[in-house]
Amino acid sequence: MSGKPEKKRKVSGWGSTRKQAAQGAPAAQAGDATLPASEPELELEPLKENSEAALEESEVQKENLQEPEVDVKPLFLSRAMLTGLADAKWTEEHDTILEHFAQDPSEPILTIFIDPCSGLKLDLGMPVQTQNQIVYFIRQALVPITPENFEATVQFGTVRGSYIPALLRLLSGVFAPQVFTNTSWPESIRNHFASHLHRFLACLTDTRYKLEGHTVLYIPAEAMMMKPEVVFKDKELVQRLETSMIHWTRQIKEVLSAQETVETGENLGPLEEIEFWRNRCMDLSGISTQLVKEGVKHIESILRLAKSSYLAPFMKLAQQIQDGSCQAQSNLTFLSILKEPYQELAFMPPKDISSKLPKLISLIRIIWVNSPYYNTRERLTSLFRKMSNEIIRLCCHAISLDRIFEGYVNSSKEDLHGCISCCHAWKDHYLQAVQMHTQFSSRGWVLDQTSIFAQVDAFVQRCKDLIEVCDCQYHFARWEDGKQGPLPCFFGAQGPQITRNLLEIEDIFHKNLYTLRAVRGGILDVKNTSWHEDYNRFRAGVKDLEVMTQNLITSAFEKVRDVEHGVLLLDTFHRLSAREAIKRTYDKKAVDLYMLFNTELALVNRELNKKWPYLEPYKAQYSGQAHWVRILRRRIDRVMNCLSSAHFLPHIGTGEESVHTYQQMVQAIDELVRKTFQDWTSTLDKDCIRRLDMPLLRISQEKAGMLDINFDKYKTYPHLISLYLTPSTYSVFGSILFPNCPKSLIPIF
Repeated sequence: MSGKPEKKRKVSGWGSTRKQAAQGAPAAQAGDATLPASEPELELEPLKENSEAALEESEVQKENLQEPEVDVKPLFLSRAMLTGLADAKWTEEHDTILEHFAQDPSEPILTIFIDPCSGLKLDLGMPVQTQNQIVYFIRQALVPITPENFEATVQFGTVRGSYIPALLRLLSGVFAPQVFTNTSWPESIRNHFASHLHRFLACLTDTRYKLEGHTVLYIPAEAMMMKPEVVFKDKELVQRLETSMIHWTRQIKEVLSAQETVETGENLGPLEEIEFWRNRCMDLSGISTQLVKEGVKHIESILRLAKSSYLAPFMKLAQQIQDGSCQAQSNLTFLSILKEPYQELAFMPPKDISSKLPKLISLIRIIWVNSPYYNTRERLTSLFRKMSNEIIRLCCHAISLDRIFEGYVNSSKEDLHGCISCCHAWKDHYLQAVQMHTQFSSRGWVLDQTSIFAQVDAFVQRCKDLIEVCDCQYHFARWEDGKQGPLPCFFGAQGPQITRNLLEIEDIFHKNLYTLRAVRGGILDVKNTSWHEDYNRFRAGVKDLEVMTQNLITSAFEKVRDVEHGVLLLDTFHRLSAREAIKRTYDKKAVDLYMLFNTELALVNRELNKKWPYLEPYKAQYSGQAHWVRILRRRIDRVMNCLSSAHFLPHIGTGEESVHTYQQMVQAIDELVRKTFQDWTSTLDKDCIRRLDMPLLRISQEKAGMLDINFDKYKTYPHLISLYLTPSTYSVFGSILFPNCPKSLIPIF
């Protein structure tokens, strides 16, 4: 078998033979007609040569597949101009990405850059984050990249800084001058290409400087070195210059109409208004400076000679730019007096903002009275509306939705009430300023109050909705300040079931609360109309919970038989009584509680009305009766003390009537005790106390060494002995017999 060079020569020779055969085909065809039909063997020789050549080609391809692939890495790295590339660490991963890009025709672009965090990066596409420098390789043909086709297949370059400014620098500094100075192209093609290039450069220039908030006019450099008397005769060039002036006109119109955009911004504040006029002043001043540049004046003179119809509208807009620049400077001067006071508000809580509002309103009134351009009804209404937006924004910063939905009820309600107070103070100060202005100024206050406070009123209502959310967390989930209160303990046979029902209510409430928290859009955004639907859905769920709670309270009171038990239940459900629907059930159960008290009073009254109360045999008649009456009083006193200590009970007519009945009964009991004492004292002799000086025992006269009882056998003494031998007598009448003597010093008879 011959060597590879020989085979290549054979293949190339066969290729040249094919070319020669193709070139000589017409002659062969012409000569075929003269060949005799008896010589077919002449056609076998080319077939044999074709088969041999095909075998040789297949052998060459097999050997080429076995050859090692040529490394294209140096071709890429030698063309990568990137700061820090020499010091960067090249890894096997980079080799893999580079090889994949070179061999896969479907990959259109490869970028090389140095990421501040990850170091050297190769990416099959543009980087996601902005980079300072990027080297790009763009595939122009869907073929693998080899050293032979690299120059024809790959387009490469380096982009530094932002992409759009880099593109503008590249086009303006490299490609555009070559296109505009090229005279080798046909005139029609050059004019067409130059026209589109001017349009693209105008849009690119406008976009590049709009990113910085400026307006820059693109000045074509094509006619700058030519005299106007020569240029205006070139209709194609004049048409391209008119296209640039049309673009200038469009840019200036956008700048002049920008005020309408900022006035319709519903979320902007006074500081944004000041910043707008500062940028507008700089923008208009910049455009005014550009309008007097040599390039613009040169194009104006060319179009003036060409009698262009686009020149007059442009000159009119240019004059409006001059007037607008003066107006912007005046408005900025007056609005600047608001900057410092509004910057102070940014660091103040809503509850302290109200003290600064009168000064701000006075400053706005100064602008109204003295500004020559900013004193229109629309602009002043817009400024007050922006002040409302600023107050709403400051209040929104003071409200933490996460704390609200995480159960910080007390502190969140305090913040919400502070925001509501701030909004009300803003409206009150505004109305006071209107009244003063009307009294002392000839100008009427013609501002649209509804437009100024529409969002403020909506924000106040939103705060009230959030306060209701906080109240619901306190009522149905026991949240106070980030912690849940202890679960109430219910005693009795129904206690466990009541606890389970209460936990079920809490679980349902937490699900509704989670749904409300996940609403789409901003909760504090007053323009978010979806809040009303979500909040109404939450309110419907709360109403269902209120019905469940009413049923729970009713079932809990079914087994209540005494006042003390009922007071404990009412104390447990007291936090829910703030809700109107539950309050009705709560008040009804309070009435039932007082009815139990009335029943108790009726039972005591029936006992008091007995003519002969039952007394124990060891009790004396009068002291026993007084002791029995005092027991009845302690019975109703215990219930009354329980009701009196229940500060959470509502004030209802039934309760007042029950208290009045109790007071009357206590007065009657006290009177009965005093009457019993008086009846008892009426049975005593006046000198009965002296009989106590007689000893109870004496030496027996009849039996020596024995003691006899020395009781009075006739009158008072037995009563006194019963008085002082009976413990109940001491407890009832001791304080009456010895009113000024402590119990420890009352003599024992």
